[in-house]
Amino acid sequence: MDTAADMNRRNFLQTTGIAALGAEAARAGAPTEGAARFPLRECYCPAHFGNSYEALWPREMAAYLAEMKWWGFNRYGDWITTTDVCNPYTSDAFWDLAKEQLDRKKKAFRAAQDLGFGLNLIVTPNHVYLDQLRPQYAATKGDRVFGQLVCPSDDEARKLILSNFDRWFRDFADSGSRLSAFTAFAYDYGGCLCEKCKPWIVTFARIMKEVHAIAARHHPGIEPWFCSWWWTPEEHALFNEWAAKEAPGWAKAITFHIEYGKTRFRDVPVPEGCRKLAFVHIGYGDNPNVRDLYTKWGAVVAPARLPKTLDDLAAQGAEGFQAYSEGVFDDCNKALLAGIGSGRFDAPEQVLTAYARRYLNGDAKQAGRWANWLQQWGDRTKAALPAAQQQFDELVSAAKPGWRLEHLRCKLTLETLDRQIGRPKEGEWTPEKLVLVDRFWAEQEH
Repeated sequence: MDTAADMNRRNFLQTTGIAALGAEAARAGAPTEGAARFPLRECYCPAHFGNSYEALWPREMAAYLAEMKWWGFNRYGDWITTTDVCNPYTSDAFWDLAKEQLDRKKKAFRAAQDLGFGLNLIVTPNHVYLDQLRPQYAATKGDRVFGQLVCPSDDEARKLILSNFDRWFRDFADSGSRLSAFTAFAYDYGGCLCEKCKPWIVTFARIMKEVHAIAARHHPGIEPWFCSWWWTPEEHALFNEWAAKEAPGWAKAITFHIEYGKTRFRDVPVPEGCRKLAFVHIGYGDNPNVRDLYTKWGAVVAPARLPKTLDDLAAQGAEGFQAYSEGVFDDCNKALLAGIGSGRFDAPEQVLTAYARRYLNGDAKQAGRWANWLQQWGDRTKAALPAAQQQFDELVSAAKPGWRLEHLRCKLTLETLDRQIGRPKEGEWTPEKLVLVDRFWAEQEH
């Protein structure tokens, strides 16, 4: 139970930190709903694997969420992390990794809510904590099916699954967060290939129907949404058939997976009453084939892909999107997707100029030069070197210091080193090349 000191401390942080940040974002002219091109604009920020969202302190995360709101996002999502940790609710330790992860997640949700975001908890059906795994009810794994999985067709395992969901939804409610939706993923991590669970997509749907009943007890009005990440066309058809027979009108949204390098989702029928949303990967640039992904080559920007994606989603009748983000390295892409998706900006040039004025240089002319510099990095292999270095050196002399500027410097350095290293064959790795490789890894870790 919270002590009075605990409650006072939490209330102080929420009042002086998060609420103030929300007011600051509002004063800065955040986009209004009336101008929205897409009414649902969510950023899915899974705090895991040591990424930015897991590492940021609560007040840092609240400040970053305020920036996301300023650009036009109006919903926030994260998932429950059970990967590589034991159950934080049964641990006898005063504090441990699982408790810290969960505590930061709850604070991030509360910060988002206080800023006016709608809240979405991303869930996987049968992924459990390490200390909950048992050989007698282990899931059958295979293609697309991996992780800390239990078989939901086993009575004991199913009871465990539902108990976990009840604890999670209750905990979020007790912390003051009100979830308006959950989005269920059948895979990554989820699945069981045993005979009793076949077809998996139907077993998955039935589990989530039970989960929704639990969630609604703690979060009245919460909607069940589904993400089609890794679903096959056959699974879409099976899900629709199941919904029509067993749960007409129940599923409220399908978030369609857009494949790498594509700007449209596979447009298949959805159950009656379902919105069409899109799962938009913002963790890479315009070209998916140059390994410019998940900050391996520094910050990413997709000034061609993301505007085209939004145009295509509008043509497909999507009501919104869920941006998939693995950290702050995709900051430019957040601005592009939310800025244009909210209707606040019409073109990537406008977004990047506004981005530069906000974070790099408030002078309009200098901001325009920064926007031009940023646009060339949609495909890192086509950025003009050494001209890009010369332009950067000119711009940086009058730029605002900060982590965003440092990310761009790192990207430029990584690309320069990569081109100097080239693609040596066996026997061509000279001592000079190895020194460059060491510098590349050091810069990537910077």
